[in-house]
Amino acid sequence: MKQAGTTNFVGSADAAHVLDPIPFQIDVADIARRVHLPGTPEDNPEDWRDLAALVARFQTVGRPKAIIRLAAVTSHDANGVTIDGRHYFASSTLAQRLAEQHRLWLHCATCGQEVAPLAEGLDVFQQLWFEELKMALLRAAGKAVQDTIKRAYAVKSLAGMAPGSGDARVWPIEDLRTLFDAFSGQIQSALGVELTDSMLMLPNKTGAGVYFASDEAFASCELCHRNNCPHRRRPFNQELWEKTFPGQ
Repeated sequence: MKQAGTTNFVGSADAAHVLDPIPFQIDVADIARRVHLPGTPEDNPEDWRDLAALVARFQTVGRPKAIIRLAAVTSHDANGVTIDGRHYFASSTLAQRLAEQHRLWLHCATCGQEVAPLAEGLDVFQQLWFEELKMALLRAAGKAVQDTIKRAYAVKSLAGMAPGSGDARVWPIEDLRTLFDAFSGQIQSALGVELTDSMLMLPNKTGAGVYFASDEAFASCELCHRNNCPHRRRPFNQELWEKTFPGQ
């Protein structure tokens, strides 16, 4: 397993902290289950051998990474919140969630660009494996973000939101630009992540959003009507929808 990088956290709301490298361990059987690989290593040895070989290459080359920044919640209104007195997030849902909060953590986590060359020569099915393996790296980076915040700031439990996650009215994806701006170019310089004009983050297995302390479990999935989303973490919550968007 790769060793974690060391990061010194301070109380400044302007200091960004890079997690690189991030330790990870990919389980071949877990990836096989996620990509619906048929059979077992005994009755389908060729595919299982090829998957194991690709996993080994990811384990050697992969370099998931992340960046975190503590920010102050400086004002609220019915339609959103301002952080650090200058960056406005236009989300009434986020404003509700942060009604009693004075801080949050901005973050971006990515699978990294290092694995991109491993896609060369893969067939159409192996390309699916490749994308799922990138997701495994992103999951490792995302877990490192949460674990680091909890440890460094003595937070017991977190909830999170991300621009573009959930229905459009929950938090418009265009606020990704505001989030990137709040890092003053460090997301691209430290992680190699690019945000396109159409709000796509590259590499494609990248996530960005905010975390805040919360004793109440919450995920934007609860306010999302897309039932066929492959990454849904929680079911749609009609009661929460009516509470968040009364009369809508």
